[in-house]
Amino acid sequence: MNLSDSILNRKSVRAFLPDPVSRSTVSEIVELARWSPSWGNTQPWEIIVADGAKAKRLGEAFETEGRKKTAPRPDITMPFEFAGVYRDRYMDLGRNLLNSMGIERDDQVARLNHYLNMYTFFGAPTVIYLVIDEGLNVPYACLDIGSIGVTMCYAAMEYGLGTIFLAASVHFPDIVREILDIPQNKKLIIGIAIGYPDKSRPAAIFRSDRASIDDICRFA
Repeated sequence: MNLSDSILNRKSVRAFLPDPVSRSTVSEIVELARWSPSWGNTQPWEIIVADGAKAKRLGEAFETEGRKKTAPRPDITMPFEFAGVYRDRYMDLGRNLLNSMGIERDDQVARLNHYLNMYTFFGAPTVIYLVIDEGLNVPYACLDIGSIGVTMCYAAMEYGLGTIFLAASVHFPDIVREILDIPQNKKLIIGIAIGYPDKSRPAAIFRSDRASIDDICRFA
């Protein structure tokens, strides 16, 4: 698969098969992604992979918090509200995704299950956590985290794997630190769920739209 095909075909996968992803495959993906650009070549990322029993424990613990409707307590501020065109795009995503899954607006049970599925990583067997040292400048370090994270998502496609940047995976960083033995001086930025897409389910094949080039680009 060439780069253009990867860019045009990548999507956020929300339904995974339980088939494990080998650690050698994950290592090869990280080996490629470590060449991502960063501010001043600082390479601020630290990568912690949860799979097998550890990933299962995380999902169970997160689902428990979700069922209790515990408020998220992430290490970095997350946007929970948007305005203007950004709100329109956010709302369109949610509406179109649920429609593709056949979930009606008033089906509260199905909506709750979808919400809880985020906390079990949509069934992905592996979650790649990206963390930074607490002493770093967060905005610029987060740009670098995005850089290596996106590269991982494209690299994963060479192995037939799907991915999703999953904010829900860092809603309860204290739980992640305990289970994965992460020091307190590390900030959890994002987790990427990775696995083989369950292509029999709409949540694995749904792809969100993008604004046109005319809406986002101009030559000064």
